[in-house]
Amino acid sequence: MVRFISIRVLTYVILVFLATSFAYLLAASLMHPEEVLYPPIATKPVPEGTAQAYLNARNINPDVPVFQRYANWLGGLVRGDLGVTTGTNKELSPVLEVLKQRIPISLRLVVLGTVIGTVLGVAVGMITAVRRHSLGDRGATLLSFVIVSLPTPVVILVVQQINQAIQNRTGFGLPAINPVNPLLHGWDAFLYESKAIVMPTIVLAIFAAASYSRYMKVTTLDVLGSDYLRTARAKGLTRGRAMNRHGLRMALIPMGQYFAFAVGSAFTGSLFVELMFNWQGVGRYAVSAVGIADINGTAGVVLYTGILTLLSATFADFLQGILDPRIR
Repeated sequence: MVRFISIRVLTYVILVFLATSFAYLLAASLMHPEEVLYPPIATKPVPEGTAQAYLNARNINPDVPVFQRYANWLGGLVRGDLGVTTGTNKELSPVLEVLKQRIPISLRLVVLGTVIGTVLGVAVGMITAVRRHSLGDRGATLLSFVIVSLPTPVVILVVQQINQAIQNRTGFGLPAINPVNPLLHGWDAFLYESKAIVMPTIVLAIFAAASYSRYMKVTTLDVLGSDYLRTARAKGLTRGRAMNRHGLRMALIPMGQYFAFAVGSAFTGSLFVELMFNWQGVGRYAVSAVGIADINGTAGVVLYTGILTLLSATFADFLQGILDPRIR
């Protein structure tokens, strides 16, 4: 088991490194931060020496070859330095410090939404497969297709409108935006943040549950048609009991790898969630970094996403090794 996990982790680390390196090279080749910082239409031209010093300090000088800038960035990465932001301000803000501030905000959404959505999706998928062609099965299948086909902003607006309608009728509602209220402190601030996280988590959990339920239903139907489950039913067990005792473990095995890739989708969905709920997380920072041609920030976000996928993939492999000894 240790050897199996070690080989997997080593493979994932190499993939994360390649993905991050490719992202940096692509961003450094296609983005032009100098045009954002010093646009050609500026009324007061910046002295050439000042512009060159600014670009060199951030390792984004277009006059320097891309691979030389990549070597400089890679040397910093080995030392735990992701470079500095290349925004329109003149501060040398380390990308790593910015990510340290924003990662906990995003992880609260991604982890909570993924866990809740996974549990609901697995449960709904298994129940609908066991009760195939029932009214509940058809309703859940239709609802999952509708949710998956809808854009994330539409679902967010629906959730916000439902919250507003409840608030108008009962006087009780959840905060629609801003997870942090600077006017509150201590216990009141904690209660406010606990309420503010509810709606963004609901949105992510809805999409996760809809996706997982469809996949879980397919894997459960495959298990229901297996020989060992038919033997269990021939011995007198009902379909539900046979599934719980013998089939659930086998049905969960393919969900492991799906879980690893679904975490990346959860991060993509959190981009819209953070923007529309005004959460200052990594997703919002990613959109801002691309908008201002922040090369170092863009590479840092890709590295964060890669590490998140690495951890989820490792956890999925660990679960697969427990559920199915054959793959160890």
